Amino acid sequence: MKLTKPRKDILKLYENIDYPLNAEEIYNLLNKKYDLSTIYRNLNFFEKNHILKSIVFSDKITYYYRPNGHIHYIYCIKCKKFEKLDMCFEKEYSKYIEEILKFKITDHILYFEGICSNCQHEGEGKQ
Repeated sequence: MKLTKPRKDILKLYENIDYPLNAEEIYNLLNKKYDLSTIYRNLNFFEKNHILKSIVFSDKITYYYRPNGHIHYIYCIKCKKFEKLDMCFEKEYSKYIEEILKFKITDHILYFEGICSNCQHEGEGKQ
């Protein structure tokens, strides 16, 4: 894999960020140093080479994250903020899926969508 300057810069972002980013966020975090097509091309390259994974929420935006172990997210549909969910039900579900349904699990993604407490309270008192 050739590590070009844009690839290095994108991967460097993920050293300090442990939540999914979309292409536009990466574009802005890199101070618009590269055009969006370069960002998208490199994100696709990273996903194809299993360096990043993608997830699409109900907003139909693709977010990319580094698969660093076992992570689950809560996603606010209003402000687009992510929070880590430190609980996992994977063992209970895996047992059922593998033993009862006879399905071999190779990976999983678990996320919840909703409205965060800040967005729930936004507008309170404004009338």
